[in-house]
Amino acid sequence: MPASSQSKFKGKNFWLMIVILFLMEFARGMYILSFLPVLPTLSNVTVGIISACITLHFVSDALTNFGIGFLLKRYGTKKVLNAGFFIAAAGLALIIFDRNPATLVAAAILLGIAVSPIWVIMLSSVEDNKRSKHMGYVYFAWLVGMMSGMIIMNLIIKVHPVQYIFLMPLFVLCAWMLYLFVHVEVSFIEKKSLKTQYKHIKHVMSRHLVLFPGILFQGIAIGMLVPILPSYAVHSLNVSTLEYTYLLIAGGAGCTVSMLFISKFMDDISNIYAHIVILAGFFIFGISILLMTQVTNYMIVLGAALVIGLFYGLLLPGWNAFMASQVDVALKEESWGVFNSLQGIGTMLGPIIGGLITELFRDTDYTLFTSAIVFIGLAFFYLFYFYRTKRIQR
Repeated sequence: MPASSQSKFKGKNFWLMIVILFLMEFARGMYILSFLPVLPTLSNVTVGIISACITLHFVSDALTNFGIGFLLKRYGTKKVLNAGFFIAAAGLALIIFDRNPATLVAAAILLGIAVSPIWVIMLSSVEDNKRSKHMGYVYFAWLVGMMSGMIIMNLIIKVHPVQYIFLMPLFVLCAWMLYLFVHVEVSFIEKKSLKTQYKHIKHVMSRHLVLFPGILFQGIAIGMLVPILPSYAVHSLNVSTLEYTYLLIAGGAGCTVSMLFISKFMDDISNIYAHIVILAGFFIFGISILLMTQVTNYMIVLGAALVIGLFYGLLLPGWNAFMASQVDVALKEESWGVFNSLQGIGTMLGPIIGGLITELFRDTDYTLFTSAIVFIGLAFFYLFYFYRTKRIQR
């Protein structure tokens, strides 16, 4: 028989896990978003090796997500998370002593594996009646953690290229120490054979097919923008690096306001209004990106960036709550692991597709247009799904 456990966050456990997530994402931002991209300018490591490191990091994250729910059910959170903290700290500690291609790749892969179970536990253990509010905090910790880690590491590198890289494993160790005070477990612990796990994966995928377009294509559409935004700002808007930074700040500010102050009200509204928020998020996101292909006025684009941030901050918790409503309670950890894996695959494919479209047409507007169409397409797809579901329920 499976051993029942407490699987919901209560009080300090939730906030401790938020801080732990922040610290792990901070370390990830320092290494993946800052240290690795800058390394070719500081050493004889090539850009190709760095690209491989970053790609393998996200591949390892996505692949681990696919099966991490089953590992959590089999061994429990303590064993899995402690192992994750250990390999993350060990991987980042390697580069203190040697920064050859093998250690750089190993650190990237191990960090990708280590972060995965934290996300699955957060997603599967949040209280359902406070999901939108709490997921706003979770996504805020993720976003601020990665961005601040990147910014701080950029500043540290200016002081000295490698003297302070010990801070990266130190942040992981701090997260590990905090985890000693957390008491949360998966829904139940059950030792299952690989055959049973495979059947459960098939069940999860067949049960949640309607969610897959939103998970996968949302990641692709957002990922498409990553490699082309700087070029768009310079060539289409003719703005400076500082003005481009203001665009990012506007988007980040809108996202922060939504995640921290508006998303908490979504727990108190009915399903129909939650569905409207999701549809409006997809549609307005798409229209705002489409607007960016038609105008070159900086202030209008700045306003569009703010709107994109606002609705993205609403869309993430709202979409997460909708996914949670579809999850089989007995397979929570497995389901969230598969969802995260699909999202990771979309996020990996997005930059590749966006870069190829821009290279093919020699114009960033085509990539923006494609991303916008994907979001608008998702809005119509789920409008049809919600309408059809409502009619069946009647």
